[in-house]
Amino acid sequence: MSGTQKITTKVFRPSGPANGGVVIIAYGSEGLTDDLHGTWKTMIEGYADDLTKKGFVVSVPDYFARTNTTPPVSPELILPNRPAWQATLADAVIHAKKLADVDGSRIGLLGFSLGGHLCLRLRASAKVLVEFFAPRFDGIGSSDSLTLHTQIHHGAADQLVLYELNGKKIFDELRASYPSTTTEFVYKGANHGFIGTDPDNTKARDDSKARTIAFFEAQL
Repeated sequence: MSGTQKITTKVFRPSGPANGGVVIIAYGSEGLTDDLHGTWKTMIEGYADDLTKKGFVVSVPDYFARTNTTPPVSPELILPNRPAWQATLADAVIHAKKLADVDGSRIGLLGFSLGGHLCLRLRASAKVLVEFFAPRFDGIGSSDSLTLHTQIHHGAADQLVLYELNGKKIFDELRASYPSTTTEFVYKGANHGFIGTDPDNTKARDDSKARTIAFFEAQL
């Protein structure tokens, strides 16, 4: 439950021994779907499967259910609904800490686009955070965490969430708070979502996924 709404959460578990860490994945404005704009469900579940192979438990909450929102979400609905979605993801963190084989001090957040923005605003609850092509909107909030490890992935050719106005500013804010534990990767020729069969987007998808899995394995 989150608020008065029942929230469905997909939990992925390792086939072998769990390592104690848990990663909460937050989808973007398209939701957990495969559609004409991208194979988001396939991509996110692929991340979940690869993380479980490293021993992590993975939780994917349907946070849009809190507001009965059907994806895709239009931009004008994001800020009015953000407090409820953020609260739902915060509840997902609490729920994840109670899962079997999870060490409550080892919380990871992985967010894509809108989900990345929400994860940034919840960074105080995490030990490790990875965000992909997140919009900044009116800011990423504040945090008193001193131990956060963050990784940012953004396409240099992203025309929906421009790097200079979003990724770069997010990186600068995080780097000011976590100078030695914040890393950024900007991918030449890659668009929003790293969608496409061209070499630039293909390389961005492959390289960013490998870096993300390795980052969680090393830091969480």
